[in-house]
Amino acid sequence: MYKNKSRAHCLDTEWIGHPKCSTCSVRSTVLFAGLDESELDGLLQPVNQFLFHARSSLYEQGEAGQFVYSIRSGVIKLTQNLANGATRVVRLMQAGDVVGLEALLGEAYHHNAVVLADADICRIQAKVIHDLDERTNHLRRQLMQRWQSHITEADEFIVQLSTGSSAARLARLLLKLRRMHEAFITLNREDIGAMLGVTTETASRLMAEFKRNGWVQEAQGRCVGCDAKQLERVALDLG
Repeated sequence: MYKNKSRAHCLDTEWIGHPKCSTCSVRSTVLFAGLDESELDGLLQPVNQFLFHARSSLYEQGEAGQFVYSIRSGVIKLTQNLANGATRVVRLMQAGDVVGLEALLGEAYHHNAVVLADADICRIQAKVIHDLDERTNHLRRQLMQRWQSHITEADEFIVQLSTGSSAARLARLLLKLRRMHEAFITLNREDIGAMLGVTTETASRLMAEFKRNGWVQEAQGRCVGCDAKQLERVALDLG
């Protein structure tokens, strides 16, 4: 169980240990891609690898940012608390993505980061990244790419999931989740509603309609397949 000075972040966290970044099997896709072994010297101790189980919390909106989290596997949803008490899912992050980058600016976290599918994650102190940034330009380039990736993902959420009919938005979401593989089988109706900006009841009604039409298949309450061609037609919102 990982604890900070004041409280437990997650009761289900399993600490795996200090990763060996130079031999990481997914290093080409994570934050330290492009750094050679000499640039990784001394990095081992400040980085910790954790297994976070589904529904675990990495951090909460407004919490002081101390770490960034590099996702080796799994899916993370980023949510924001709204003034009316509702919560909106604003982004989904998967293997190769980095969350909590605002910690590098000395800011509090802008979102709640919650695990959707069991995640293998490296937690990195912001200071470690600042120190590496002073030693190499490769990391700076990687960070710029991560920022751009976040902007692109946010734009996609706005365009794809906030415009058009509810049915079209759901079809676009299901197609997106299908491409993410792991996330396709883990979203519940509340998550779907929070992503589309509709009530849980509306999300349930739409999913029931999609199932009746054979556009999506579920087993034990989880998505296991879909008719991609039909969903693509619905996603066009042609009426």
